[in-house]
Amino acid sequence: MIITRRTFVKAAAASGAALVLPGTAPGAPPAPVMRAVPSSGEMLPAVGLGTWITFNVGDDPVLRDECAEVIAAFFAAGGRMIDSSPMYG
Repeated sequence: MIITRRTFVKAAAASGAALVLPGTAPGAPPAPVMRAVPSSGEMLPAVGLGTWITFNVGDDPVLRDECAEVIAAFFAAGGRMIDSSPMYG
C-alpha cells in the first residue's frame, strides 16, 4: 500500500489532536459503574470486593502482603465497598 502525502498529513494531524484533546489517559481504568443505595441515595460502585475464603490466609506474611496489595489496587481503581461477612442471616 502506497501512502500519499495527503494521507500521511491527515493521520499525523489526527494523532496530534488525540494527544492534546481531553479524554481518558491511555491505560487508565474506566470509571466504575455507580448505583444508588436505596435507603440513602449514596452512590457506590456496582461491584465490590468480597473477602470470604479468598482473604482467609492465616498468619502467612507473604500471603497477607499479597492480600494487602489486592486491597490497595482495589482502592486505587476506585473501589469503595468491601464485604467481609462469611454468611448472612
